[in-house]
Amino acid sequence: MRNILYQLPIVVCVAVFAVTATTAQNSNKSQPGDVILSTPPPVSQNPVLPPLNLTDDQRAKIRQVLNTKNTEVTFRLKTTKPAQSFNPAVGAKIPTGLKANSLPPPLIYEMPVLKRYTYLKFKGRVLIVNPMTGKIVDMFSET
Repeated sequence: MRNILYQLPIVVCVAVFAVTATTAQNSNKSQPGDVILSTPPPVSQNPVLPPLNLTDDQRAKIRQVLNTKNTEVTFRLKTTKPAQSFNPAVGAKIPTGLKANSLPPPLIYEMPVLKRYTYLKFKGRVLIVNPMTGKIVDMFSET
């Protein structure tokens, strides 16, 4: 009698598993009108941002909006002092102590290509930075 009581939960589990497996097999058969999902395309591990070709008018608009932001890099902080000797150039990687800011929403709404980039106000210049690589993709005077 005891053996039957111990075996009963095992028998019930096997029965439930068998019913579930049969139901799953029947539900995998496609019916007319079914939407069959496929796997999404693979996501690149090394994404490349589209080239940023800003016009002078777009730069002026960026300059105008960023003039209201107090985000100029100062060299009083321990983390930014080493960057004081850095000379920015397009293609150069910004020093690790510098943290770029996301561009304000008004600029992103007007120029959606900027959504994927960040900026840094550094030594009187505006640096547009690729946040994935930390490289400067464009730069222009702050004034």
